[in-house]
Amino acid sequence: MTQPEMEQFKVIIKQDYMKLLDLLAHVLAADNYLSFGDADENERLSIARGLTDKFVNHAVTLLYLSRGTDQGLISYTFKSKLFDFASIDVLTRVLLEACLTFHYVFYAPTTKGEKDYRYWAYKAAAIVERRDFPASSEGVKRKIAEEEKELDKLIDKLKSNTIFQGLAKGKKAQFLTGKNRDLWRWTPATRKVLSWREIAIDAGFSEMMASKIYRYLSGVAHSGFLSVFLSVETQRSGTQKDAIINAMSITNAVIANMIREYCGLFPRAQELWNTAQQMRETVNWWIQLDRGLDENL
Repeated sequence: MTQPEMEQFKVIIKQDYMKLLDLLAHVLAADNYLSFGDADENERLSIARGLTDKFVNHAVTLLYLSRGTDQGLISYTFKSKLFDFASIDVLTRVLLEACLTFHYVFYAPTTKGEKDYRYWAYKAAAIVERRDFPASSEGVKRKIAEEEKELDKLIDKLKSNTIFQGLAKGKKAQFLTGKNRDLWRWTPATRKVLSWREIAIDAGFSEMMASKIYRYLSGVAHSGFLSVFLSVETQRSGTQKDAIINAMSITNAVIANMIREYCGLFPRAQELWNTAQQMRETVNWWIQLDRGLDENL
């Protein structure tokens, strides 16, 4: 790719980020609170919608940071806008994991047993995790007590679920005692807890995205040496804006996948998908761009 072509592609990345984010917000705003006559299904879909809303919030914050921020500390003033590429990389990882969670818990299950297991286990893991938080007030104590009752109900439901029944006795004990909170990602097909990479591959992402890019983004979030070294080099070379563009190109593919799966899960969003040709073209273009990374690179 020539330099002029690269500069044009950077413009497309920025424009499509706005376009894709606007599309996702548009389908999210559709009236998707449909009644299925099943309280469990309504709750499950409301949490799926809530996860998507959280996704949009993070993506909007990424957009805000990408434009640079004016900052002045008490004893130091930045000479120009701060382009916080490192935080943008962290948000990119958050968005990718949100997309993968949406895929695994809400979109991918094809049977009622799978839907129930993945959602109930996902919810139960969160309640178990909350046990570690100190109760700072009577209100919090009451909330935790209520959640413990909800956990008991979830455990009873899980015990009647054929997928949960397929867990080894030791695995069940680990989950119920909170020693393995990742068991909501356990799948009977492989009889193991799926990694984020495996979920990403199942969602259709490239190996480049699922493995190498995700591993790098995790290194940024955990302050790995490589991420620190590259941060120093980026600051030294003054290429913060290029680093941000790279993150936005990754995020475009993630938002595109989120749009496609959200529309596939919610009927009224699917109606928008069916009638908006330009939306489908933009979404599919970024999905295919990611899937071609392995071959092209």
